[in-house]
Amino acid sequence: MPLYKANAIVLRTWDLGENDRIISIYTMEFGKIRGVAKGVKRLSTRFGSSTLPFTCIKVMFYGNERNELKTISQTEIVKSFQGIRENLGRILYGSFILELTEHLINGTHQDERIFRLILKYLTWLEHETKGIILYSFCFKLLCMLGFRPSLSNCVICHQAAGEADYNRIWFSREDGGVICPACSRERHGAISVAYEVIELTKRLISERVEGLQAYPVSSQLMEEMKGFTLYFLSQYLAFPMKSIGLIEELMNEGN
Repeated sequence: MPLYKANAIVLRTWDLGENDRIISIYTMEFGKIRGVAKGVKRLSTRFGSSTLPFTCIKVMFYGNERNELKTISQTEIVKSFQGIRENLGRILYGSFILELTEHLINGTHQDERIFRLILKYLTWLEHETKGIILYSFCFKLLCMLGFRPSLSNCVICHQAAGEADYNRIWFSREDGGVICPACSRERHGAISVAYEVIELTKRLISERVEGLQAYPVSSQLMEEMKGFTLYFLSQYLAFPMKSIGLIEELMNEGN
């Protein structure tokens, strides 16, 4: 049975019996895989800390291609992201990034860009906890997975979408993009969003996260951005994400 080596980021873990743990990792070389780390929960092993969420590791594993669950034989910590672990807000924001990746990627879906995206945003989160970071990661990941929203012409009739009343524009998650007022009459699930939300989404997709820090975003725009993001995401999520509710609770406590 062949032995594989990879660079990976730990997304999620499940306990398996008294000593073992199932871990879900996103690897640069093979995409998302799940494997059993045997004996990882024993106090005498140094295996355990390297299989915790957020950790960037070098991993060795083996397993039959037909078997979804691999066997993790060895790990080595590259970066533990201790700066995230020491702050509740950063833990919750980082959990959103990991949970979103876990939920959106079905199968392996190998893409080196996704590995580097996760690594970059976790690194950024060691120093920042701004909502704009989460929305930036979310739309960049969606685009990499082939779910880029259409934000220019009407996705149905391909005419200019125009602006709805009060500087708002229609968007249909079912069709994956903006729609004109005429087409919106036939899409009962469509919503109207502030034109600024669409413009901000374009920036989130095209700009590096570093460039977004200086971009002025009002609390009202952030609130609308949250609603729009969750609306669009719901088209691709099989069930709600736990981290979203926890982040909202944290933000409410801070107000």
